[in-house]
Amino acid sequence: MPALKKMLQSYDLDMLERISSFWSVDTSNLDLAASAETLYQAMQDETLASEILASLPEAVKSAWEDVVHNPQKITWAHFIRKYGEVREFGPARREREEPEQHPISIAETLWYRGLIGRAFLNLPPEPREFVYIPDELIPDNSLTEKLLSKFDIQKVDARSLKIIAAADGRIIDHVIDWLAAKRMGRNVPDSKTKAWVESEPFIAHMAAFSGLINAKGELEPDALPQFFQRERASILSDWATAWINSSAINDLRSIPGLVFEGDWYNDPLKPRQFIVETLRGLTQGDWFSLTALTGAVKALQPDFQRSSGEYDLWFIRIAESSEFLRGFEHWDDVDGALIRYLVNGPLHWLGMTDLGRGKEKSETAFKLSPLFFTLFTQEKPVIETTRETPIKVAADLTFSIPVGASRPLRYQIARFCEIHSMTAVETRYEITPASLKLAQQNGLKPGQLVQYLEKNLKSPLPKNLTLLADKWEKNDKAEEITTATLLRTHSADVMQQLTSHPQTAKFVVEQLSPTTALINPAGIKVIKQALLELGLLTEIQLEV
Repeated sequence: MPALKKMLQSYDLDMLERISSFWSVDTSNLDLAASAETLYQAMQDETLASEILASLPEAVKSAWEDVVHNPQKITWAHFIRKYGEVREFGPARREREEPEQHPISIAETLWYRGLIGRAFLNLPPEPREFVYIPDELIPDNSLTEKLLSKFDIQKVDARSLKIIAAADGRIIDHVIDWLAAKRMGRNVPDSKTKAWVESEPFIAHMAAFSGLINAKGELEPDALPQFFQRERASILSDWATAWINSSAINDLRSIPGLVFEGDWYNDPLKPRQFIVETLRGLTQGDWFSLTALTGAVKALQPDFQRSSGEYDLWFIRIAESSEFLRGFEHWDDVDGALIRYLVNGPLHWLGMTDLGRGKEKSETAFKLSPLFFTLFTQEKPVIETTRETPIKVAADLTFSIPVGASRPLRYQIARFCEIHSMTAVETRYEITPASLKLAQQNGLKPGQLVQYLEKNLKSPLPKNLTLLADKWEKNDKAEEITTATLLRTHSADVMQQLTSHPQTAKFVVEQLSPTTALINPAGIKVIKQALLELGLLTEIQLEV
């Protein structure tokens, strides 16, 4: 930031005189250079500077300390948005208005006491104007930086949390479910993926990071064996690092419930890396308030995602509304929502944050996992749940595969089955005629699954699974249970007339006896009319 002397030298003589009046300096008979030098010498007097600061109204002093203590540089736009306007006056208008005697804002009070300056800095993502305090006016500068280099985020008592969602890395299991479906040429039904906390596009990105799918989105089977052998913590660590540095994943545009319109660009890397860097300043093992984190960023570095001019240029709205969330007043709806999404979403999915809540419906607290901190050290990554959980095979031939189960087993079972249901803790697969036919089309036989399970499961298999595999390979057929519409006539003659007449015969699917037949429900009206022409009424009983 510019030094005090450079700041003073940038002012006109009238401005220097008005600042000097507060510092007990008489510059009325001095030229511009001499006035700046005289005021500079006075403002370096620590005793005088302390007196000036002590004389400030409490609100003004608080604003000045906000700039001093902020670990991030504050843009001028944010500063005046928070502390009021500084009017643009020339010497003549200053003479009429006397703004140093009648300031309209906190910012203007500081401005005419020479306690703040403004300067353009070429900092990413673009050159912007920032508020600053010359180093000479900051008391014990090194100590301030040391004590206030971290955001002060409120801690949460763990005893107040009723529900805790540990960062268990279940995304690895969901990626395998997704890969198995892709290998078989099908999609995981949307009705089932509702149980996934992660979005399917995010899962696809993680698969791509590991080389499990190529640029065309096609599965790379040769990459699976190595993936199955890797430790879960190592996978999560690699995925977390890839996500932190990925420009392909746009977190903002992934927030559920928001709609993005228009042709505008947002940088996904800048806010993500800012939040991660902020979290690095927090202590390990403690719970922190998510609301306090969001509030601290809003107060200290609100432009972490976009510059002040972009608050009106990004066209974002809530899905149920036609009103756009434009302007800083919607910061919580957009920028605050992004912080909440990052902590509750990718950081949690990738094993870096545990989440907790009290009586509230949504998560209100978070704790950084050991995995988060090992990302920035040479330590080996770890997660708390490393032991494989067993797979259960029921007599109805459904497979309950919990989070943390064997990855190769999950993948092979998925290739022979369909997803029956999903919950937060497990995926249930079931063998169906359709799944076996699909497996057969991909060169798989049920006997192969039986052999693989016998080799890798510790518990015995249901006997009917072996029997099913044997009979399916011989017959390739399943027994059929279906609903049908049944027609009963009081005599064989009536049935014979219906089956011989072209208009009604086409609706007879199968004749079961001289007086009974299966019919197509679409022909009920035609058959009823034909019977009426024979002088016969029809009693229809379709409800069971």
